Amino acid sequence: MNKRATAQFWLEFTTDISCLALGNIFTYILFHVIFNKIQDYPFTEWVEYIVNIALSFIVVFVIFHSNIDIHKRNRLKEFSSVLKNVSLTYAMFITLMILTKNELLDSRYTFIFSYIFTVIFSSFGRYHLKRKITGSFTKSAAASIAGVIVTEDQAEEFVKGINEDWSLRISGIALLGDPSPLSGGGLATKAKAICDIPVVADETNYMDWIRSSPLDEVFVNLPYNNNDEIAEIVEELENMGITVHVNLPIIYKMVNESKFNNLNCKMFSGYPMATFTAAAPDPRWMAVKRVFDIFFGIVGCILSAPIILITAIPLLAESPGPLFFKQQRVGKNGRLFNIYKLRSMYVDAQERKAALMAQNKMNGLMFKMDEDPRITKVGKFIRKYSIDELPQFINVLKGDMSLIGTRPPTVDEFEHYESRHKRRLSMRPGITGMWQVSGRSDINDFEKVVELDCQYIDNWSPMLDLKIFFKTIYVVLTHKGAE
Repeated sequence: MNKRATAQFWLEFTTDISCLALGNIFTYILFHVIFNKIQDYPFTEWVEYIVNIALSFIVVFVIFHSNIDIHKRNRLKEFSSVLKNVSLTYAMFITLMILTKNELLDSRYTFIFSYIFTVIFSSFGRYHLKRKITGSFTKSAAASIAGVIVTEDQAEEFVKGINEDWSLRISGIALLGDPSPLSGGGLATKAKAICDIPVVADETNYMDWIRSSPLDEVFVNLPYNNNDEIAEIVEELENMGITVHVNLPIIYKMVNESKFNNLNCKMFSGYPMATFTAAAPDPRWMAVKRVFDIFFGIVGCILSAPIILITAIPLLAESPGPLFFKQQRVGKNGRLFNIYKLRSMYVDAQERKAALMAQNKMNGLMFKMDEDPRITKVGKFIRKYSIDELPQFINVLKGDMSLIGTRPPTVDEFEHYESRHKRRLSMRPGITGMWQVSGRSDINDFEKVVELDCQYIDNWSPMLDLKIFFKTIYVVLTHKGAE
């Protein structure tokens, strides 16, 4: 299941279950509150009613959900799908009500009219979803940011087709071939656009554009004589953790050379494309991971509030200034966001960093030193117990970060990355991760941090997250690797 199919699954799930709830609520208000046709039943019977109908809906939806793109289903097919799903849901629901001997079985109004209203609301809900999904999803943070590399003779047709995919937001186009059609006969500028999407690069600078832009996917549609060049593009983008779609006629060279071997084929914009990706976790499990993040993000914010308030008193008494430290970090595939922490350093810490660079004990792009004079006494304490990280639960709720993931680099670090380093950003960064539970302050080699992050990405599973979660608790309690 690709990202578009996963998004459609959850959007339809949310729409249908909302319409089911609305149909039942409307029935209750109409026939119990207004017309008094439904007698009073014990509260436990209503709870059992809700559990039975919710369980029936989930089972039927998961088994019988249509994977056909919502835009390819006409009104008749959409109504048939709604009618089938609602009918099967109510058939299973009534069966469960009989097996549990629920008293509401006596209320014919409840079953007949809630069924009718659910069909009506679901039909309108699907119609509304189809109308709104294209523009709304494309503009949302959930959409995949895509780039296109194509020759000018195929650009308009290819980009037009790709742009119809409502799960993608194309941020720019690189036109390869003769650069003369572009402004001044040299580098591309945003003055030229195809299907209202800016042409931002040509054959002289397209890789610079890719390296400096937040991209989740890149579509490559080039002629046969570019095989060697395309092979290099695929290899570098795979190393960066970016998903690459390549038109099929020229993949024979890359199929046996790709070290990742996550290859699948699909039609895009009428062209057969091969997709190479460095890591391909199941989108359904990633959706579960996000639900996990939201739940623990809420719990974390609630539990952190009193700790932060207590910490604020000595922290501000020792070093007057803002309570929170906000810094721009680089997230998934180059997206920028503001990370939040409790301030553990003096307010002029950033200005003093340059003078301390000679004492950096990290081999590579990260900065860390023993007895950093910029850290306050309270700062040392809250770092030891990871209290300074608590505000990051806000980042988790916003979707900038995950509870468990890779370490988000600073903008300065990111600007010095090689392409292979960027693969560690192919998943959402986390509050904790492999580096943190492997003795973060005992690891002085940046390449080791990259290795641990890539190890996490390549081997990701819900069980790995669970293992890191419990190991984090142990590390925090024992202060292992903390400074």
